[in-house]
Amino acid sequence: MEYTELSAYDVPPGEVTAWIPTADPAAWVDDDRRLSHNHELHLDTAEAGSWIGSIMRLTGQLDPEALSLALRAWIGRHEALRGTVEETPAGRRRRALAPADVSVTTTALGSFDAEGARSCVADFLADRIDPSAWPYVVFATVADEDGFTLVFGADHGVMDAYSQLLWFEEIASLYERALAGEPFAALAEPTTGSHIDHAAEERVTGEAMSAESESVRVWRDWLTTAEGTLRFPDFPVTGITDVPASPAPLQQASLSQWLGDHHQAQVLGELCKSARVSFQAGMMGAMAYVLRAQHGVERMRFVAPMHTRYTSEHAAAVGWYVGLVPVTFDIAGAETLPEVAARVQAALAESKPLVPQPFARVAGLLGVDDAPHFVVTFVDTRFIPGAERWNDQSARTLRAPVRADDEVYLWLVRDRDGLNVSTRYPETVAAERVVRDLIDGMGELLDEVAQPVPAELVVTA
Repeated sequence: MEYTELSAYDVPPGEVTAWIPTADPAAWVDDDRRLSHNHELHLDTAEAGSWIGSIMRLTGQLDPEALSLALRAWIGRHEALRGTVEETPAGRRRRALAPADVSVTTTALGSFDAEGARSCVADFLADRIDPSAWPYVVFATVADEDGFTLVFGADHGVMDAYSQLLWFEEIASLYERALAGEPFAALAEPTTGSHIDHAAEERVTGEAMSAESESVRVWRDWLTTAEGTLRFPDFPVTGITDVPASPAPLQQASLSQWLGDHHQAQVLGELCKSARVSFQAGMMGAMAYVLRAQHGVERMRFVAPMHTRYTSEHAAAVGWYVGLVPVTFDIAGAETLPEVAARVQAALAESKPLVPQPFARVAGLLGVDDAPHFVVTFVDTRFIPGAERWNDQSARTLRAPVRADDEVYLWLVRDRDGLNVSTRYPETVAAERVVRDLIDGMGELLDEVAQPVPAELVVTA
């Protein structure tokens, strides 16, 4: 599975149609469940036009009635998608819709060649996604003679990476069932817990925290610079985030590349297992190993997002189930990849208790208004429902273009085909060179690890 921008996807030529959720204003009802601190921070800081989403190819002639039913049902099954937040004199409050009160309207956007279709869809998603206004998710299709491409864009405040991945199988299944004649009530029947309930519980966790809480102390110590200010650490290679002064941040470059195939992933998995470390630690360890080899970096500090889907009822729910943790480790003296990975494993284990403690609450207590500059995420997609169909569906998860002068994000992915890395970074010559060298170095390291041991070096009893 690749995580890319829409510009990297081969959108076909065809008829582009927008599919937009709507509702009668009278259908909205008050919902007294409280917002999470993370969602409130998102509302305070997110910009309109920023979105995440997914895209896939479905065969067979597009059936508008069945697709409309499937889209309505998907929204109906997940409360996060059919609720909104209103600003009132007393503060923010939730409002909600019943599943049956969600409709979907269509607008023909025109017939385009491949580049025109991609541009049209990109403009539509950027224009329609607004974290302060429902609907928080919209869709588009590009229909041709052989089938159609279906894409959605959503506000990050109601969705995380696992939600993007779960969508492929769920929406394809709902469309197939709608084509088979199943009624809306059956299609929209919820099969998961509600992220709105999860957010309310997270709010309680956050309100129990104080400036004296251990998690707040850990974050304070981690964020405090030598000058005494509270700031997230940068990517550890000096110079790549030094950019000329400009009135607006630079456009970030985006890159997705395969690091290794299924065999290389299996070998790395066995290596991690024998070293008693997680695959996540192995992948992050490979990154650290290469950064040291190429730049002499031995101490790493970055933010790691980790999921908060702690119960089975929320495992397949749509929502923002993410906690942030600070990670620090030193690999001085660790000579092999397993030794480096063991250092990473220890650092991740030390930080893991902080996952349920919402960082937005930490930020509020500390007065931090800085955002992460160096973020490393690991996702294992092999066991997501429907993963075996993704190649046939040309399935991809998507993110909107971003502007930032000092951010480096890495998404390390293990899927059924192998190992992939997606990244965004400042669009400068220095950053391009460093990031491409890092990715190439990781690929070479994994290739080296997967090489068979020469027979003359095998020790026998």
